[in-house]
Amino acid sequence: MSYKFGFVTIVGKPNAGKSTLMNQIIGQKISITSHRPQTTRHRILGIHTDDEKQVVFVDTPGIHAVTKRSNRKTINRVINKTAISSIDGVDAVCMMISATGWTEGDQLVLTALKEVSAPVILVINKIDKVKSINDVLPLIAESSQLADFADIVPICALGRMQGGNIERLMDVITQHLPEAEPGFNEDQITDRSFRFLVSELVREQLFRRLGDELPYATAVEVTQFDMLDDKAQINADIWVEKDSHKAMVIGKKGDALKAIGTSARLNCETLLERKVFLELFVKVRSGWSDNARDLYSLGYDEGV
Repeated sequence: MSYKFGFVTIVGKPNAGKSTLMNQIIGQKISITSHRPQTTRHRILGIHTDDEKQVVFVDTPGIHAVTKRSNRKTINRVINKTAISSIDGVDAVCMMISATGWTEGDQLVLTALKEVSAPVILVINKIDKVKSINDVLPLIAESSQLADFADIVPICALGRMQGGNIERLMDVITQHLPEAEPGFNEDQITDRSFRFLVSELVREQLFRRLGDELPYATAVEVTQFDMLDDKAQINADIWVEKDSHKAMVIGKKGDALKAIGTSARLNCETLLERKVFLELFVKVRSGWSDNARDLYSLGYDEGV
């Protein structure tokens, strides 16, 4: 059989499980995850390679409405543009919804896919949340009436249940890929630098440790990244917009920042496969999430 190579965009509303699915397929954390909507802010490539195919997955921020007052900031418009532009020129699109059924947010994503020429595979995630796979059948029937999907595949993106159907999804995706030689080295799993991935691992711990208390306008900039033979020295600034946010990130007697740093450091050591010395600094930068120049400096270059 001829080798296949192609690009597949994963789209869906915030918290649909896009990053979890890509990490599961790649077998390593490329995109950070948390229960917070819009955890993914950038377009990130995850590269799966085996003897028959190379699939380049494009993990995107969740497509969301920007008409609400809370979503009028520049950062939200940039994130939406990043997600929508990632649909162009790919070989297939995986649209993710939850097994609990269609929502207004899902309909918004479906509308954004109306003009897409690539085949759209509907991925019904979180089947571990239903009692039986038979409970998903009505949703499959309903979905087939809403759009002409190339296929509909129920899965468990967490991969924690037998029959999670990830292999079935990969088979369906492969059917839509062109015959071509691989575009990346077989040992490459992402197009992003270690520096970028480290900043994301720190941001992940901010969301996970501080939960819903943490304001959305928080970012991480790696200011020093020195890789030595057996260790790495990394410094990073955590950007917040108010002094009250800074106090929240630091916590009482610095406890919150210490916990964030410890967890992020351990994840960085797994990623970099060496001892990591990580120093975090919290800085107030008022209005950064509404400033195009600040967004560009933080890597939001897709559409700024």
